[in-house]
Amino acid sequence: MPDMLKNKETEVELGDVADVVVGQILTRVVSKNNEGETVSVMMPKSIVAGTVIKEDLGEVILAKAVDPDKYTRAGDVVIKLSTPYDAAYVMEAEAGLLLPSFCAAIRIMEGSEIDAKYLSAFINSSYVKEQLTTKVVGSARPMIKVTDIRTLKIPKVSARDMKDIGEAYILSGEKKAILYEMIETENKLMENIVLESIKEVEGNG
Repeated sequence: MPDMLKNKETEVELGDVADVVVGQILTRVVSKNNEGETVSVMMPKSIVAGTVIKEDLGEVILAKAVDPDKYTRAGDVVIKLSTPYDAAYVMEAEAGLLLPSFCAAIRIMEGSEIDAKYLSAFINSSYVKEQLTTKVVGSARPMIKVTDIRTLKIPKVSARDMKDIGEAYILSGEKKAILYEMIETENKLMENIVLESIKEVEGNG
């Protein structure tokens, strides 16, 4: 473990610099007769490698209004509350997505020196994931709590380093998202080829 992570004077508790908002329990607001407002939902599976995979977003019809705090905002860091506890930085294009109860939004407080992009990189590190995993060992429901997130210790690195690391991490995530899309496209292509071959055999049978 890096020495800087052992020294309390070089750490800040996340709850002191950010608000943590848990998502909406969807069963309480989803329409049972398909009448109401249709909204996009930030599903846990859409959070991959620090980015939001738009193809994996969900959609629900609301029967009642939801607290505006339960929707993503640009600059949020959204984290899955279940393993593997991935987090993603929310860009302008991803603002306005409804957060389900399986996710939480971390919002940096005004005036804080913590960089949200850097925070996304930090939370996705093996160091933090190991911390979060230990908090739910032996639990029947391996979901982390808001208190687990708030008590995370963030190393105080320089503003320049935070900015550089954060920007590099987001760029890396965008590259991974492109590769992920290519892999998914290739999988669908091969699946179609296999299915077509089966149809052809059955048609000649």
